[in-house]
Amino acid sequence: MDKIGFLRGLSNSNCFPLLMNGELKLYILLLVNSTDTEVTERIELEQIERANGKSLASTELKSMMNSLERYGLAILDEIIEGHGGKGSEMRFRLKRPVSV
Repeated sequence: MDKIGFLRGLSNSNCFPLLMNGELKLYILLLVNSTDTEVTERIELEQIERANGKSLASTELKSMMNSLERYGLAILDEIIEGHGGKGSEMRFRLKRPVSV
C-alpha cells in the first residue's frame, strides 16, 4: 500500500481543510497501522490515546470516526471494550482519499 500516496491524496482532497486536528491525527494513525484498504484492521485504544496525548471518551472517538466516514476516509466497524480498559480495541476499514 502506497501510504505516501494516501497522504498526497488526502492533502489534495476537498475534505482536508474540513478535518479537525484530532481527526487528521487519527486518520494518519490508522493509515500507519493499516495493511490495505477495505480490509478490517484493528488498533488498541491505548495506542490512539497515546498518539492523541489524552484519554478519549468512546463518544469522542466515535464522533471522529463519523467525520472520517462522512469524508470517505475510514469506516468504524466496532469498538470492543476490554476488562478495566485493558485490551480495548477499535476495528475499522481504511478508504482511499479521493483527490480533486
